[in-house]
Amino acid sequence: MNKKTDLEEENSLTKIVDDVSEGINDAGPVFSTEDYAESESNGKQAVRYLLWGLLSVVVNFGTFFILYRVLKANYQVANIVAWFLGVQVGFWVDRIIVFRHKSSTAFKEMLAFYGTRILTFLIESATLWVGISLMSANGAGTKVVGQILAIVGNYILSKFFIFKNRN
Repeated sequence: MNKKTDLEEENSLTKIVDDVSEGINDAGPVFSTEDYAESESNGKQAVRYLLWGLLSVVVNFGTFFILYRVLKANYQVANIVAWFLGVQVGFWVDRIIVFRHKSSTAFKEMLAFYGTRILTFLIESATLWVGISLMSANGAGTKVVGQILAIVGNYILSKFFIFKNRN
């Protein structure tokens, strides 16, 4: 009886592993080595940027919320940490999924990516400073305004400078 239960559990686990493997194999176009980026419309990339970019935004907002609201950190410190983590997630998502960029210079691109993000970080920080410190506005609402400005700037800089096809 005990051996039968162990055998059923093993078969169930094997089926789960097989199903997951099949799903990963079916996801080929996302991580494919074929070059789809050149033949894609800007609209498709923009939609992917917005949808997948939500992951970076969730990391940014989640980190900001936890540090600012839960741990009562200074809003600028919370924003710096949130920004750094969001940018790191954003780089890899943009490089691999959004722009499907392939090169052997990932570190160089990462430095350029951070460089452009510093500009939009300063815009977002100024928005937070004006909203929270000068206007006594709600921190979350001010953060939303800053993020909208950053998202638009980040897309333009990523599309035309960081992940531009250089063929």
